[in-house]
Amino acid sequence: MIVNTRGIVIKQTKFSDSGVIVKIFTEQYGMQSFFVRGLRSRKSKSKAAMFQPLSILDLSINFSDKKSLQTIKDIDLAYSYKSIPDNMVKRSLLFFIVELLYKCLKDEVKNKELFEWINGSLVWLDIANDGYANFHLLFMMQFTKFLGFYPSMSGINDISVFDLQDGQFTNTIPMHGNYLSGDQVNNITSIYSMSLEDATSIKFNRENRMQVLENLIKYYNFHIPSMGSFKSLEILSVILD
Repeated sequence: MIVNTRGIVIKQTKFSDSGVIVKIFTEQYGMQSFFVRGLRSRKSKSKAAMFQPLSILDLSINFSDKKSLQTIKDIDLAYSYKSIPDNMVKRSLLFFIVELLYKCLKDEVKNKELFEWINGSLVWLDIANDGYANFHLLFMMQFTKFLGFYPSMSGINDISVFDLQDGQFTNTIPMHGNYLSGDQVNNITSIYSMSLEDATSIKFNRENRMQVLENLIKYYNFHIPSMGSFKSLEILSVILD
């Protein structure tokens, strides 16, 4: 069955001398794997560029829900990045985001709302002139809404603790010991309900930013135990001021 859908490239893996397997989060069918021939040849540079991580594509695919590998009939860019290719900070943020998405969306089914949110977030990063140094932090916090563990802040006025294990802000220290307090919880609460449009109002320095990132990764690991560490974390620690 030939169908049209948008897709966001997540990862490509060498399959043979003539082809690769590309994992794409599609608007219509969620995460799908595609076998693509010819990307590794010298003559296919323009085609290979379309399959770079987090490329946003218009796809015509030969889809079968009985197959684990789908095939692509036709392809074009749905959105062409303008500033990201020449901006080292934005490229570094993209490395982190694609690693995050790969860890979290391995078996994701169709979710148009999630697709639109990821798509819109990537476009925002591309066109943003400032405030984007905190993009990954806001992305991680808002992403938890779709993953099912957005922190609870129900009825608490005097917050002193962020319970990492139970996913809630509270004023009671939990017995299990997996919590944040002091400046660490204050920094997390400062981005809790912010959207990307609020990014310029965040006044984190390098130390604050890395602390929040490391704590968010801890939080994710409590709720997605298979997540593990991030290879791109070292890059961000060097690039982001």
